[in-house]
Amino acid sequence: MISSEEGIRLAKRVAADQNCSRREAEALIVAGGVQVAGKVVTDPARRVQEEQTVSVNRLVSMAALAPMTLVLFKPADRVANLAWLQDTVGLKAAQPGIWGHERLAKMQMPLPLAKPASGLCIFSDDVGVLRHLEDRRSPMEQEWMATLDGTVNEATLKALNGPGIRASINRQTDTLTVLRIAGKDIDGQELGRWLDQQCPLQDLRRQRVGRLSLAPLEPGQWRQLEGYERF
Repeated sequence: MISSEEGIRLAKRVAADQNCSRREAEALIVAGGVQVAGKVVTDPARRVQEEQTVSVNRLVSMAALAPMTLVLFKPADRVANLAWLQDTVGLKAAQPGIWGHERLAKMQMPLPLAKPASGLCIFSDDVGVLRHLEDRRSPMEQEWMATLDGTVNEATLKALNGPGIRASINRQTDTLTVLRIAGKDIDGQELGRWLDQQCPLQDLRRQRVGRLSLAPLEPGQWRQLEGYERF
């Protein structure tokens, strides 16, 4: 490998040494898994000389390259996008290298939540997870909790129950009603609009996607899915 007097980009050096792609090398560097002359370097564009020792921490490497899925409790009236993800996750991580903005910027959001809604929000760079959640031929079941002003009459409840949708009263008082709504092809924005036309809608929260529940998260909290967890 021939280098100039200024050296070569660290990402190119790591890719050659580790026999991996340039993209993988950049991920390893950003994650804090590469040392140059015994010091961690997180800039893939850093120039290094051929005689300098470049080492890779395998534990960090695996964490940086492994697919990642994050679940968050989105508060109502927050826009769920990459900027919100980076603010929520990137600034609170115990290991900011692995959770840096570069990694988070590559995440995608299947089954997005509209701004007024709250609840379970998903970001992932796992191709298998994204394909599974976005497969329109076999929609993932979702469960929603809707809080409305006043009481809900039987006619409204009957109208809400339709092909593939199950709705029931979870809790009801003279001043509010909480509905549990589950189905495989529910558009949260359309559901919220329809409910608000029946009774003033206080809150619409996505409680579950497939087998994955919102608990134990609180509004604004997040966690990474463990390897054994499945939707």
